[in-house]
Amino acid sequence: MSVEKNRSYISELDDRTKVLKASLEGCVAQIEEDQSTTLSYFESNDLKLNKIRVEVGSKPKELDSKFDAPNVWLTLGSVAEEVVKVSDSYSSELSNFRNDLNLTIANTDTKIHHEIAPLSQKLQQLETFAISSTRKLQANIVEVLNQQSVQAQEKQHQDESVLLKRLEALEREMRIVRSANDSSVIKYANLGFRSQKECDAWIETNQPSDDYGLIIDFNGLMEHVWTQIVGQKILTNLEKVYKMKLSSNNQAVTLTSFETRIPKFFCGESRAMGVVKEGDSYFKMIKTWEDWNTPHDGFRDQLKRELSVFDLGHNETISAECEPLSIFHSLVSKTLSDSITWANKLIKFVDDTYREYSRARYGSRKAWHVTTKLAVALMEYVSKPRTVVYNSFRVSNHWAVSKTVAYAYLRSLDLMVEIEKLEFRNSPIITAELSKFLALNSNFESVENLQKEVKSMNESISKAVKEANSAVKSAGTIGNTVDKIQKEASALSKRVKTLEQN
Repeated sequence: MSVEKNRSYISELDDRTKVLKASLEGCVAQIEEDQSTTLSYFESNDLKLNKIRVEVGSKPKELDSKFDAPNVWLTLGSVAEEVVKVSDSYSSELSNFRNDLNLTIANTDTKIHHEIAPLSQKLQQLETFAISSTRKLQANIVEVLNQQSVQAQEKQHQDESVLLKRLEALEREMRIVRSANDSSVIKYANLGFRSQKECDAWIETNQPSDDYGLIIDFNGLMEHVWTQIVGQKILTNLEKVYKMKLSSNNQAVTLTSFETRIPKFFCGESRAMGVVKEGDSYFKMIKTWEDWNTPHDGFRDQLKRELSVFDLGHNETISAECEPLSIFHSLVSKTLSDSITWANKLIKFVDDTYREYSRARYGSRKAWHVTTKLAVALMEYVSKPRTVVYNSFRVSNHWAVSKTVAYAYLRSLDLMVEIEKLEFRNSPIITAELSKFLALNSNFESVENLQKEVKSMNESISKAVKEANSAVKSAGTIGNTVDKIQKEASALSKRVKTLEQN
């Protein structure tokens, strides 16, 4: 019997044994599950046994009586002994071959490893270098991208800021040009409002609330000074503020500042008409120069003190109500400082004007009369934008009142700046008042005599000019004659010297 047949038989037997094993395992499992039914167990067991017999089958014909064992396992053992005997010879040869082959492979691996070790080391170094370089390159790329992104953002911000600055500068220039060419434009602080609608839009955008007591002009400033001097009934005032649904006492003072064109500090609260006789003061509250000029207790020194007090107090109010760097904060701070400066310059104008008329030998009473007349004219001029504004106040709409007040105040500040640039005394208002004063205090005969004297003076001047021109011509002729005489005298002198030498 050949080895190949033995192997086929063993494999076939092995397969059948596996089937038998599986069947036995299933039978055992079935027995464990059906312990309660013994009869069914035996019956099933018989069926299983018959099935096993069928599956195992009978001994193949190729196996002789040598392998006729009483059971399957003995038969398997006999077959296995024969197989072992046959395969022992092959196993020794196979093991030797396997050992030789392993040794050859080990030697070959050693040689190959020895040969490729430097290359592997270089490859490892190259791989390490590549990885580190890639990481560094990636880090550098990320850093460069971040820097480029930051630089791009910075450049964008710079470009935007430059563009905004240029636009703001262009807007300011346009406002200045527009203000210079249009008398109706509000020129104050280069705002350039051409109408109340533009002013309303700006106020609604930049003013933090409807508190219209923050912007200050001269009349508003003097109203606050008046309330500081005469005092207020706080509870009564707050009750009025509450009834009118105002947000602060500043609003109440702002509204009352529209009651008179001339500040109450100078003319009092009475708005009744009166006649100012020659020599009387136009300031109803300040009758004489002495009342104004008395040191420390005079109206002038009291006004200066109250201006300083209000400056400090209102600055604190502005800081509390507005953001420090906001546009509206800058505007209201400027209106406060400009109004206080204008009030101090008006005080100086009153002092200088009175002293000029005193030096011109006007009496004290007459000098004070003219001075107060000029000062009242200036105050009436700056209060023109406020004249009929109070008729448009809407108490139920505080934003509307705020816009109306702001527009009137800014127009008034424009007029204040105009007078300040002309240093008060050079204003056309002063010239017009002085012309009226001259016309009212001079009769027509004096004017006619003055005209005659001017006419005769002009004739005398023209005659004197003619005589002077003729005298200049005569002097030129005489000068030419003198030049000729000098030349002849020099020539004669030379001849005399020559004769003396001879």
